[in-house]
This record gives sequence, structure tokens and C-alpha cells, in this order.
Amino acid sequence: MLVALILFLGGMVVGLWSRVMLAFGLSGVVLALSVLAWMIRGEVSLVGVLVLFAHLAALQAGYLLGAYLRARGARA
Repeated sequence: MLVALILFLGGMVVGLWSRVMLAFGLSGVVLALSVLAWMIRGEVSLVGVLVLFAHLAALQAGYLLGAYLRARGARA
């Protein structure tokens, strides 16, 4: 849960101050690190895939919230 919180906050920072391409890059880094961890541990399971999905969802949710807040601030 702590990792998901960090990813959410990181996504929100990216949404507030950057563009979507950086969010795609961060998603790629999360995916690559997860695959690397699976290769080191030597196992791939359904739970691992669901955790990866949850981490990516937290990152994207943070980005969407940050981008919304940036757009809302620009409109005001």
C-alpha cells in the first residue's frame, strides 16, 4: 500500500507540472521494475499481476487528479 501511495503522489505531481508523456514513461518504469523483480524472484503469479495492475492504476489515478487540478486552476 505504501508503494501505491508513493506512485499516486508521484502521478499527481506529474499531472500538476508535466504532460502525459512523462506519465507513460513512469508507467513503463514501473512495468520494467516489476518484471525485473519477477525475474529475480523466479515467479510470476496472478497475485503479482494484480499488484502490478494496482500500482499502475494508482499512478494513473494520481496523474488524472493532478491534470484535473492543473486544468481547473488554469480555468479559474
